[in-house]
Amino acid sequence: MRIVALDSLRGLAALAVAIYHSILVFPELDPWLQPDAATGSAAALLLMVAPPSLLWAGREAVLLFFVLSGFVLSLALEPRPGAERPGWASFATKRAVRLLLPCTAVALLLAGLVPLVAPQPRAELSAWFNDAWAEPVTPMLIAGHAMLVLDEYVFNSPMWTLHYELRISLIFPLLVLLAALGSHVLLAAAAGAVLVCLVEMKFVGSGVLTTLLYLPHFALGAILARHRATLARRIGALGTWQTAALWLLCYVLLQLAGLLPGGPLVNDMIAGTGAALLLALVLGSARAQRLLLTPPLPWLGAISYSLYLVHVPVLLALVHLAPPPVPAWLPAVAAPLLAIPLAWLLYRTVERPAMRFGRQLGAWVEARSRRPGMVGLSR
Repeated sequence: MRIVALDSLRGLAALAVAIYHSILVFPELDPWLQPDAATGSAAALLLMVAPPSLLWAGREAVLLFFVLSGFVLSLALEPRPGAERPGWASFATKRAVRLLLPCTAVALLLAGLVPLVAPQPRAELSAWFNDAWAEPVTPMLIAGHAMLVLDEYVFNSPMWTLHYELRISLIFPLLVLLAALGSHVLLAAAAGAVLVCLVEMKFVGSGVLTTLLYLPHFALGAILARHRATLARRIGALGTWQTAALWLLCYVLLQLAGLLPGGPLVNDMIAGTGAALLLALVLGSARAQRLLLTPPLPWLGAISYSLYLVHVPVLLALVHLAPPPVPAWLPAVAAPLLAIPLAWLLYRTVERPAMRFGRQLGAWVEARSRRPGMVGLSR
């Protein structure tokens, strides 16, 4: 089951992340992204909370991706009429192929692009920009980007989210089983996982359990998927003022989390709740769905993963390659737009074939796992 309006929402979120990184190039614009309520200027605070700031709400967009993934993965694990529930091995195979083949293509692109560009530090630009391609290209780094096994993705920083996406995908069938026991059971398990991670970070500090910090966002998506019909019906039955109040609450949760004193973890939980509420509102609003079906939004949603993967390489290459008379803001502004056709090319040549191959390989794994003697793979 596919809900195209949610694909469009993912496309808009990917575009917001691209715009966020374009702004991140310039240190003087940092207050727009991370204003300090106590010391920040009134203009910066206004830019942070005004509606246009949704266009560069990068962190919130990432958390929306996690909630959306929880929703979509839950749908993928639902049993079809006349068919058995997909087995873990098949599900994990399809998910790994779907995520890793485009990552591999982009990693190979970076292996040639970074030495070709020969980046040099620019004092007037941000530390994020100057640190991005500062490391020498090595086979191990490229392989780490391709397989999503690094602690830091120095050539393409957005891959850090895919690192967590892949790991949670591999344990996601367990979340679906917990959701079947009740939403409260799943939320309690997710909260417990976060607590275990925090204890490990404080007393051991290895960081091996940081993936668990984002488990609640996937859990929220799984709960939305399980109760989507009831939620859509109840939200659709609300009056105009009640619906407007929920939209306002959603906006506040998404926009104001960064200004609260609770710290990054609490702010992520608040923004994640706002993202879950946004999905529920879209599911319950025929008007919102019609708006999200307006061309070219569904197309942008289709290429959103590829756009997410290529926008930083495009941005960094354009700014580095621009001749000195060209102000840095010009390639930075152009980068999100120029990344879109490259994302379409990656989608057509790599991502879409990867999805087909993943389904075929998953079906083969499923068939083998159900053969006599292949115990433990189909469930």
